[in-house]
Amino acid sequence: MNTNNNILIFFSLGNNSPTKRRTCRKISSFQLYLLFLLLLLFNNSIIGSLALIEGGDKEGGFSSTKGEGSVETPSVENLLQTYRNSSLHARQLASPNGDDIQYTSPWTWVCLESICKRQLARNTVAKVPQNVCWLNCGRFGALWPFPTIKALLGHETIPLYPQNVEVTAIHSPHKAVTAMLGYAGNVLLDSLFRMHPKSEGQSAFPLTSNGRGIERNRMSITLTTESDETKMSLNSDESYSLSVTSAIIGSSVKVQVQIYGATFFGVRHGLESLGQLLAFDEENECLQIVAEAEIEDRPAFKYRGVMVDTSRNFIPILNLKKVVDAMSYNKLNVLHLHLTDSNSFPFYSKRIPYMTTYGAYSASQIYTPKDLKDLILYARLRGVKIIPELDLPAHVGNGWNWGPLMGLGELAVCVNAEPWRQYCGQPPCGTLNVINNYTYLVMGELYKDMLEVFDNDLFHMGGDEVFFPCWSSRQDMRDWLKNRGTNDYMDLWGYFQGRAFDKLIEANGGKYITPIVWTSDMTNRARHFLHPSDYIIQIWTGATQYEVRELLENKYKVIFSNLDSLYLDHGFGTWLGLDHFWTIKTWQNLYDNDLIKIAEHHLGANSTYYAITTGQILGAEVTLWSEKVDQHNMEMKLWPRSAAFAERMWSSPQNRTITVDARLAHHTNRMKNRGIHTDRLQPESCYQISGYCHDSNSRL
Repeated sequence: MNTNNNILIFFSLGNNSPTKRRTCRKISSFQLYLLFLLLLLFNNSIIGSLALIEGGDKEGGFSSTKGEGSVETPSVENLLQTYRNSSLHARQLASPNGDDIQYTSPWTWVCLESICKRQLARNTVAKVPQNVCWLNCGRFGALWPFPTIKALLGHETIPLYPQNVEVTAIHSPHKAVTAMLGYAGNVLLDSLFRMHPKSEGQSAFPLTSNGRGIERNRMSITLTTESDETKMSLNSDESYSLSVTSAIIGSSVKVQVQIYGATFFGVRHGLESLGQLLAFDEENECLQIVAEAEIEDRPAFKYRGVMVDTSRNFIPILNLKKVVDAMSYNKLNVLHLHLTDSNSFPFYSKRIPYMTTYGAYSASQIYTPKDLKDLILYARLRGVKIIPELDLPAHVGNGWNWGPLMGLGELAVCVNAEPWRQYCGQPPCGTLNVINNYTYLVMGELYKDMLEVFDNDLFHMGGDEVFFPCWSSRQDMRDWLKNRGTNDYMDLWGYFQGRAFDKLIEANGGKYITPIVWTSDMTNRARHFLHPSDYIIQIWTGATQYEVRELLENKYKVIFSNLDSLYLDHGFGTWLGLDHFWTIKTWQNLYDNDLIKIAEHHLGANSTYYAITTGQILGAEVTLWSEKVDQHNMEMKLWPRSAAFAERMWSSPQNRTITVDARLAHHTNRMKNRGIHTDRLQPESCYQISGYCHDSNSRL
């Protein structure tokens, strides 16, 4: 195609007499575009017709030709100057070819039916950017997840600059908590500077507002807690209250924020909500905050988790920190690390370094105690607890295969065995040699190393998918059962589970620690090996399975990760020949995974109420198994679907209202602006023209 073709366009905005002379001159395509905008924006009665041909003459303007009833055609320079001097705010942008362009949005956003919708702006009315519109649109504004007790948002907003926001007072009973609150406050303040789209490590906000007085406005934040708790547990109180008030003092506005939390973690959640009451105003190049707000809030469920598999593919610490960041934006509070599996053993054990020598993919794919402690502190300061999983007795292999070389015998059997279908559920195979006493010695040392790094109140022991044909293929295993008068390999598994639990308690200095195990054949038909007062069961089977009813009726504390709704790795194609075909779990599936309705299906309303209020149903956890996941695609598989899950777990909505789509789209855009590589929900137009893409007939 010839890109230099001339374009002839006739604009007839007045009487178009065929006898009138038409003056034709050439202008650039850029000038053509500006003139088209001007003719739309300024409703002047320009009489006559202009024939515009791409190119541009020596002076770059029009020839003026006067005739009866006509007016003089202004020059391009005059029109451009009028455009620059108009009341519309022009933003300087850089085009891909390096040229500076001027862009003015003709749109404003208004809140209609609890959704911000786009309209053409009037010159006489100040435009409201989309981010600012959402601050107080509808009952919950831009808050995600929505508060569970009270949310009152004023109709006005106050402009200010982030350099004029500060934490002015911290009240706590302990200096460690004070330091944590100060750090959390700084995390918020740093995020305010980063709201500017041109922020690159330093503030891009102006120092003055050219006479508009924005620089005189101030915001002060007071943080208060009466708890000295510094580590999150299942009993931590995460409730908070937040108030925002504004007062005119002379020629400025003083905004005061009070955040009270039952613990540090409640205050931190309050700071996150405060950050969501602020937005970048592109029209005035400042921040806007809701002028008045009252929020009282607490989570519906104690356990709101994300599991990341770091064994099948190694996930660097930096990327795990980004997972923590995104979790904090959604008030999710548990990061469960599936640290090891048969594929690799990336956890470095100072007591048993052979585990990584023989189990790590490479020297650069190892989690050192220092790395993990840094991650744990980073997460704690953002309201996230990290729980390790050492999955045993199945899902072991690489990393456990050095025993014979050191005279300890086989610590694991069926390691990398072929054909794999005869020995395990998926390759590479491997199961602990549970009749070798050295296996328990090594296991006890690993527990000690992990508990020196992680908190010592919760520990995930794995315990799923034990493939009995591996054990039954060995004569020594068959003899072990025969000598004990049984032929049920569940008895062998139960023997292991009892010894493993004892080793875990021993590694914790003899103090009780709560173990978590996956649902399995043991939780289905051999629950006598797992006492309800000792174990938490993580349910990964389907939500309607009869086993779920039995666990609830037998008073086990449970965490739901039902694969029919909460498996985020599903739906991206098989990694194993013709196996492992699953349907993708949409954000709607996660949002609608109502634990109360699941429990009512099994127990009825009365027993469900008891299970919820007593904490028997602790909460739920999304899972991201990493057969086809690494640091490059992890975030888009987690977000924004996990954000939908977060509102389900924090707010426990009765249903999914029509506004959820638009609210989630806005929150997703906010996460993207904060540096999270979220998946796309819809075309950008659906976000800008909210409501038009909602399909009331959709089965989702």
